[in-house]
Amino acid sequence: MKKIIITGANSGLGYETAKKVAKNKNYEVILACRNKEKAEKARNSIVEETGNENIQVKILDTSSLQSVKNFANDIIKTSEKIDVLVNNAGVSSMGHSGLTEDGFEVVFATNYIGHFLLTNLLIPYINDGGKIFNISSDMHNPPGGIKWESAEELFHPTKDDKRKYSYSKLCMIYMTHSIYKKLKDENRNVLVNSFNPGYMSDTNFSPQGKAGELFVKTTMPNRLGNLDKSSNALSELILDDNLKINNEYFDRSVNTIKSSDLSYDENNEKELWDLSLKYCKNYLI
Repeated sequence: MKKIIITGANSGLGYETAKKVAKNKNYEVILACRNKEKAEKARNSIVEETGNENIQVKILDTSSLQSVKNFANDIIKTSEKIDVLVNNAGVSSMGHSGLTEDGFEVVFATNYIGHFLLTNLLIPYINDGGKIFNISSDMHNPPGGIKWESAEELFHPTKDDKRKYSYSKLCMIYMTHSIYKKLKDENRNVLVNSFNPGYMSDTNFSPQGKAGELFVKTTMPNRLGNLDKSSNALSELILDDNLKINNEYFDRSVNTIKSSDLSYDENNEKELWDLSLKYCKNYLI
């Protein structure tokens, strides 16, 4: 039986993807969530709808390095190797501000840093032929664009930047490139790709609801997503045993496109990787 971990799997893209993967009884699905009650409810719904009893709930708060470490230790101690890791958990800039217990900006920590640590801890335990999907967003390249100041500014911002979500999703693409190089250097047969689900008003992640959808339709209609279509595409990629695409950016489908020019800057990528290693070093032991 194959094993998949999906972070933030109690709602939205994570939940719908977990449910579609669970329909394949050859998969055991681990819902990695910070809210146990919501995760248990999601588990019960998935079991009822799919008949797959091999659905587990494990607590994970990606904004906390200690929580990530505890989760990874639990996986390593209690599980056989995993086959798929979907780094999906995230928060928007709306309603989320301040610093985490580790002193990092909360949106950046939740969306990127926690997944950086989790992926590095679990890489040795991913089976040959496994897959990693990093959920990014087309907002990694927002209207008007963004400029890279420094990785340190993302970890410890000196000003309130409303584009912190965009930076966190840009960093998920940088992480994809860096993990690809790491796996290649280690001679590992594991695929790693980025996935953009698009703006989806039909999720808890988009609190603006129909108003937000109307805004996106009016101002940037090419960025609109659909929860059913995006989760169908992601689950299809997960279940495709013949997938060979590596280090690419999937756009709301099983098709890849080029991400922003900024997302291919290797100097920024290396700066982010090195600083991430520095700040996570005590948890990578």
